[in-house]
Amino acid sequence: MSEETQQTNEINMLGGFESQTYSESPLIYYSNSSEAQGIYIEWERYTLTGVSKYNILRSSHIDGPYSLVGSVDFPQNDYVDEDGLASSYYKIQEVNASDVVITTSQPINGDELLIKSSLRHELLHLLNVPIYDEEVIFNKDRTKATVAFSFWNYTPRPQVRITGYSSDGNREPMIILSEYETINQTINGPNPNYPDGLKIKLDYKGTIYFIDENDDPVEIHPYDTVMVSYNVRLFTGSQMNDAMHHALQIVNAQPGANKYPTIISAPYYYEPAIIYGATYFLIRSLLVGLNQRQQRLLLQDPDSGTYDAINSLRDTAKMYKEDFDDLLKKLPIAQFPKIGSITVPEFNMPGGRSRFFRYIWGKGQ
Repeated sequence: MSEETQQTNEINMLGGFESQTYSESPLIYYSNSSEAQGIYIEWERYTLTGVSKYNILRSSHIDGPYSLVGSVDFPQNDYVDEDGLASSYYKIQEVNASDVVITTSQPINGDELLIKSSLRHELLHLLNVPIYDEEVIFNKDRTKATVAFSFWNYTPRPQVRITGYSSDGNREPMIILSEYETINQTINGPNPNYPDGLKIKLDYKGTIYFIDENDDPVEIHPYDTVMVSYNVRLFTGSQMNDAMHHALQIVNAQPGANKYPTIISAPYYYEPAIIYGATYFLIRSLLVGLNQRQQRLLLQDPDSGTYDAINSLRDTAKMYKEDFDDLLKKLPIAQFPKIGSITVPEFNMPGGRSRFFRYIWGKGQ
């Protein structure tokens, strides 16, 4: 297979998939706002290219049968099931443009993820970090490009710009590339310098494909520069799941604490410890990743002056660690103690028998 044919298949991916199962479970939690009541579901984009939409399946039993409750177009990766219950189970299907199922997720129970809404709330500002005007890195034939961070959010939508022509000094000479409409002319070269058109396809995992009006690969000219602005999340749903499981196992390791194998089986009063522990583990992992310069630049502005975002993050991790440790001490006594009483008849006590008979004869008088 030639490299060009392989790239074309990477972009189109219109059929020929075998249905398979992947292990990453969707993230589900309760949504009880006035606008959208029900079960909120969020999932990872597993397949890089070829996904056209996602099917949301629901069942009252883990083994099914599952029925379709809704669909959303790629790249949207969340859904609110207004009729969902805490006892419902969900699966997510990735479907291509030919309506062929590419992958199907493992089932997950709605009741498990009320706790995950609390974790998401704690991490809210780290799940939507903006990156402005990053210059892309092209592959060797300039038909696709990558950026530094891969976990893209679909909202706000990324903006990809290419160098363009402007005779107006007040107008920026950059053209916004679209996923749906093509352009034919950029800054230089003959008119048009992209005779078959130019548009983009995004996989929302850090790769940009440049294609023409027929969805075939297009080589970006060496004199053209491409910039992209996008928003990323610093933690994936799978990483959040792992952190909560880690926190639960540490709770289970405490002497006197009841042992629960899964988050769904743990009682409600375990939730604060699991949330604070998971937040601490995630921020600690993020701090370890700051050994990489690219990660530091994402969080720390070199021109920020006296404000040190990295030290602030360390103080935040320390705060969550202290709260987690305090809760670990309290959990073994979080339940009400079992209370019992021992009743002894009075006549069994020393001297009690004579008092008992005197009491009886006294009543009989």
